[in-house]
Amino acid sequence: MMIRPALAADTPALCAIDSADNPSPWKPEHFQAALNSAHDTVLLYEANGQTAAFIVWQHIADEIELHLIATAPQHRRKGLARLLLQAMFQAAAQRQAKRILLEVRAGNAAAQSLYRNCGFVQTALRRGYYRNLEDAIIMEKLC
Repeated sequence: MMIRPALAADTPALCAIDSADNPSPWKPEHFQAALNSAHDTVLLYEANGQTAAFIVWQHIADEIELHLIATAPQHRRKGLARLLLQAMFQAAAQRQAKRILLEVRAGNAAAQSLYRNCGFVQTALRRGYYRNLEDAIIMEKLC
C-alpha cells in the first residue's frame, strides 16, 4: 500500500473510480491534462497493485484548489481520502500555500464531514452550480 504520483497508464482506473459516484465524472482528457500540467498534482493510493483512491489539486501562486478526490467503493471507510488530503496538506506547507479551496456538492454530507474534520470551513454557496443544478458549497482551509 502506497501513495504515488499517477501516470498516464493509470487514467482508466482513475476514470473508473471517478465515475462510480460522481454525477459529472472527468473524461480521460481531463486526467491527461492534469497529468501534463505543471500546476496540477495527481496522486493515487495503491493497494495490492490496484488503484484504490486518488486526489487531484492545482497549485497556483499561494493557493491550492482541490479539484477531485475519490475512493473506489470497495475501499471506502478506510481513511484513504484522509491520507490523500494529508499528502496535499504536506505539499501545501512545502510550497508555502496560504489557503486551500474546494467545492463540494451540497448533498455530499460524507465529504463535507471529512473536510470539516480536516479543518475546512464553509465560506460560500454557489446555487445551481452543478449540471443537475445542485448547489456547491465552497470550503476553505488556511495553511
